[in-house]
Amino acid sequence: HLQCISWLITMRALVVVAIFLVGVVMSQRGPGGRRFPGGPAGFLPRRPPPGLKAFRCADNTRPDCECASPPCGPENPPACTCADGSEPGIKPPCDDGSFPLCPGACADGTDAVLTANPLVSPPCNGQGRPNLRLCACADGTELGPFKRRG
Repeated sequence: HLQCISWLITMRALVVVAIFLVGVVMSQRGPGGRRFPGGPAGFLPRRPPPGLKAFRCADNTRPDCECASPPCGPENPPACTCADGSEPGIKPPCDDGSFPLCPGACADGTDAVLTANPLVSPPCNGQGRPNLRLCACADGTELGPFKRRG
């Protein structure tokens, strides 16, 4: 019976120490939760909108993109400018300089319309991403495998 009481006291002490350590760790994080370098408390970095990494200027440099009021997203696309004065965009993948045709590639079964600037003209009218496996170039250019990024 004495061993049982001793064991309970030891377990109680361990629980108190564990709670104390959790409190110390949480207080180090500051108000608002997780901190990231360069961001305020509670700031969670977001991925750039789809296709932004592929944006290029005429001189093949990346444009300077900025949102008026972060975070960027489909309802709040970034404004992108090129140092060389060109209009930023995505290079067409078809050999004839066009974008593929994507019949039925949107979730609702409508055709996706791919353009050089999907941030301004979303392929599925803002209703999600198209199924790119349904896209094909009119000139017969074979499109590479579409890799999921994650």
